[in-house]
Amino acid sequence: MRQRYLKFGEWLQRLELLSAADLAAALQTQADPAQPARYIGEILLAEGLISEAVRDGVLALQKLLGDSTRLAEMPIAPEVLRKIPPRFARDNAVLPLTQIADHLVVALAQTDSEPLLAELTELTGCRIYPLPYRAADILAAAQVVYDPRRASQAGMEWIHEALPMDGPLITFVGSGDAVSTGARNQTCIHVRSEECTFLIDCGPASLSAMKQLGLPPQQLQGILLTHAHGDHFGGVPYVLLEQVLAGRSAPFWVMGPAPVLERVQQWNELAFPKLFDQPPFELLWLEIEQEPRALPGTGAMVYPFAMHHQRSLPCLGYQIHLAEEKIIAYTGDTAWCDNLVLLARDTDLLICECSAYEPLPEAVRHLSYQELLAHQAELKTRQLMLTHLGQEMLTRAAQGEIAFECAFDGLTLDLSSRLD
Repeated sequence: MRQRYLKFGEWLQRLELLSAADLAAALQTQADPAQPARYIGEILLAEGLISEAVRDGVLALQKLLGDSTRLAEMPIAPEVLRKIPPRFARDNAVLPLTQIADHLVVALAQTDSEPLLAELTELTGCRIYPLPYRAADILAAAQVVYDPRRASQAGMEWIHEALPMDGPLITFVGSGDAVSTGARNQTCIHVRSEECTFLIDCGPASLSAMKQLGLPPQQLQGILLTHAHGDHFGGVPYVLLEQVLAGRSAPFWVMGPAPVLERVQQWNELAFPKLFDQPPFELLWLEIEQEPRALPGTGAMVYPFAMHHQRSLPCLGYQIHLAEEKIIAYTGDTAWCDNLVLLARDTDLLICECSAYEPLPEAVRHLSYQELLAHQAELKTRQLMLTHLGQEMLTRAAQGEIAFECAFDGLTLDLSSRLD
């Protein structure tokens, strides 16, 4: 892992702006008692080994990283921010920090993604030096530094038109599998549309992950559940508790197949006995099985599709028609089945689980990358996004071996920017 806090000479070496031999010679000069005490940067500058711009750039980077513990607090120069378009920054959890010579130092969640690093190099025309940060921290900072209200500042006029937030916005609060492979949060997808804001599935860590991403839980109208596995519904009681403690008065709904709702109610009672028997707001338990159903108080419609996962309990995938005339679909957990073709048809976004790279035994009932690749032509969607990723999928995605887009925790998709 790249270190954020390095000495002046160490930064020069990391950025390949100074050889080890030249640095050693300069350090020897600095340590010579016969020589006047001088800062290492001044020695290198006097000997013509670095330029003033490089010296000032490294000093600025050290100050930037040393003075600010949070990305959102860093005083990033407008000309540096402009190196990476706001949409690209948000969609890929990357933030430019400073430029030193032909190097652009960036905060990046996916530091091991060779395709993303190559794309950044082509986009910026710079050599990329990535510093590892959590996607949640990068995205929170992006909301601050790319805030259109800063457009009046010198050199920032371009922000207003570059980052409209029309929506619908789809945020992957959790993109991991049941055992949080890759230290990812378990499944949770946050949907913010013109008419409503809701979750699709709600893994155990969803509440804390939402808060880290700056997604206020109080703005939720409800939760749509696909099936009765704990990594998909384990966070429901905590989200409901948050509503109670926040003094919610508006109704809150939980929608899913009847057996799933029953399982969630049992979990609620185990987690917080009697607390949700008479909550201070109307708690609606809405069954969905075979027929479409509207999200309460909206024109958005949910169309259920039976998936192939659990043996004794229903597992549903959903096609959701939003007010913005956008259609999103989510498979939940499933093995390959014919309904996946129907689920994907005419959608703007298909969120598809992909637990494995190679096909799994039938008893496991999860999708693999090779199966999706074989059926790619049948999935009539404008955008396919993989989630619920296992270890081999994460490894191969980092090496650029996956042909489809892969979600990561904190990824936000703005469907208003997806043209028909």
